[in-house]
Amino acid sequence: MSIITLTTDLGTKDHYVAIIKGEIYNQIKDINIVDISNEITQFDIQEAAFIFKNCYKNFPDGTVHIIGVNEELTNNNQHVAIQTNNQFIIGPDNGIFSLIFDEIHPDKIVQLNIPFDSDTLTFAIKDIFIKAACHFIRGGTIEMIGDPLSDFQNKAASLKAVISADHIRGSVIHIDSYGNATSNITIDVFNRIGKGRNFEILYGKETEKITNIVSKYKDVKEGERLAIFSTNGNLEISMNQGKANELLGLEIYDIIRIEFK
Repeated sequence: MSIITLTTDLGTKDHYVAIIKGEIYNQIKDINIVDISNEITQFDIQEAAFIFKNCYKNFPDGTVHIIGVNEELTNNNQHVAIQTNNQFIIGPDNGIFSLIFDEIHPDKIVQLNIPFDSDTLTFAIKDIFIKAACHFIRGGTIEMIGDPLSDFQNKAASLKAVISADHIRGSVIHIDSYGNATSNITIDVFNRIGKGRNFEILYGKETEKITNIVSKYKDVKEGERLAIFSTNGNLEISMNQGKANELLGLEIYDIIRIEFK
């Protein structure tokens, strides 16, 4: 059975996600709809990019992904469809794709030319993205619903850390429901810059330090802070059975710095 995924900032309190799913089922009865997340912080494309890029590759060929975060159509915020690794992604060209594809380039990109059914332009997921998604599920090609683009909008902000010979300067880019603060510092960058040297991880007001990285949360006592590389390869500041963000005062965009000695 084919799959359509949803990544939105619509939340689950209101009726918007139900409308989207109802419209999809009206067009295609035999379909799986998977919620990647509908709890993205409103308009936060960096959070959406982080969550989406860490899971979309786990879906099978033919999956269609809808991203609806800050998707209202404007002259500087066009709607696009992307084909990559035998999957399709539909969303706004508001900088989110430059964050998702910061290291690789998609196979095809088009600017959608699907017309709105009404004069209301505020619910593009329902009026445009669902049509594109169902077109792909039926076997339609990307060229049939869009005009080719050479690239998508670049955004100055990046999910990459800043590096030098003896330092890595990153930031907190995601806090999960357990309170784990994930940074944009990857294990590959850490190993390449660190070269096995001793180090200090500085966070908060840079008065707090961690000097080792553990392999599992229970390597420290309950309630103790720790640093660990998560399954996606990003450095986390966490606590064993505690909410690191609350107890250590960590917030999104806080600086995480590593000094090698």
